[in-house]
Amino acid sequence: MSKKTTSFFSGPLFKQTCKSNVILMVAVLIIMIMMANVTNYAGSIMGTEQKETLDENTMEDLFSYMFVLASYNTVSGSDLSYEDFLAGGDVSDYEKAFDLYNMKNKDEPELSVAGFENVVNKVEKGDIDPQTYISQFEYVYALAGEEGCFSGEELALDDFMEIMLESSGMSMDDLERMEDMDFTVFFNKIYFTVIGMLPPFIFVIIIAYMLIAGQVDKGSMAYILSTPTKRSAVAITQAAYMILAPLVLMLIVFAARCGSTVLFYDEVCVPRLLVLYLGMYLVAQAAAGICYMCSCVFNQGSKALGVGGGLTVWFFLAALLGMFGSEDLINMGIGVEILNIFNKLTIVSLFDAGAIQTIGTASVDTGFIPGLVILAVISVACYVIGAVKFCKKDLPL
Repeated sequence: MSKKTTSFFSGPLFKQTCKSNVILMVAVLIIMIMMANVTNYAGSIMGTEQKETLDENTMEDLFSYMFVLASYNTVSGSDLSYEDFLAGGDVSDYEKAFDLYNMKNKDEPELSVAGFENVVNKVEKGDIDPQTYISQFEYVYALAGEEGCFSGEELALDDFMEIMLESSGMSMDDLERMEDMDFTVFFNKIYFTVIGMLPPFIFVIIIAYMLIAGQVDKGSMAYILSTPTKRSAVAITQAAYMILAPLVLMLIVFAARCGSTVLFYDEVCVPRLLVLYLGMYLVAQAAAGICYMCSCVFNQGSKALGVGGGLTVWFFLAALLGMFGSEDLINMGIGVEILNIFNKLTIVSLFDAGAIQTIGTASVDTGFIPGLVILAVISVACYVIGAVKFCKKDLPL
């Protein structure tokens, strides 16, 4: 009695494939979980260390009050100060100073003890040491009216800061962009598009070689095809493993990342994180499809590994170099704009992690969708081409 021929999917082959690669899969999983949680922790630390500065209006109000106090001290010989007002006590001298200012500057907004108290409360609630603002005012006050010995122009602290920044290769605009940068978003972009892609890339390179070309090299493919299993079943079964194994990895790491995000940030936007890992998975699948296709096309494992693995390594290196050409690093003063060209030479750039991170906000940027669709199309096309080629080519068995 003849055995039934398997032409679509082989359960025993799939089980054997899972069993033979379980150690590799566990090792990659541990590395991915560690990397995900470490970068998540680093992002939370950087986000915590970002100190909120006073808004421009509050800063102007504080300096206005400090100017009045300094001027009144000069005229009356008194010793009014921010610290003295904060300590409490008699505020009659402060009222006199503000009333005098209001009488001489009727067109300007009135100053009052209550207004100064309101400004002081805002300063005290901020992340910056109030003494820092007081020291800044002292420099501004000291330079007021002073002229440069060569230029003859009035000296100002803002101009001095801008000159110092320019001498270090930065500008005030660069500094403002750095202050506005969300380091949590920045670390997520680095993790999901560069650092976090390395383990799944290595995994798909090794697996693609081992499942097809490697078995042809070792001669084990001849044994598989000697059973009632058609080439189509082998191609589909091995492709199924390459699709499902990275998916399992991503789902487990996603669950671990959700847990660490709640731990470090006290909350998690599950839809946003889910789409980020979906994008990461589709990038890995596009690379897996390319490696699988090369493994099916070439009879020699070295060629399959060289072409498929080489392209995948290039995608990672280009993404790494392109990162230093990104707007974020350029704004930090450590990026080089010309390196942005590498972002056009890697499939990783199709994964717009920055746009995805707008999910859960008031204005969602849907620009990430076309890139994810293209990655899915690349993956499917490569799997189909690889499977068809494997079924039709002459194998050196």
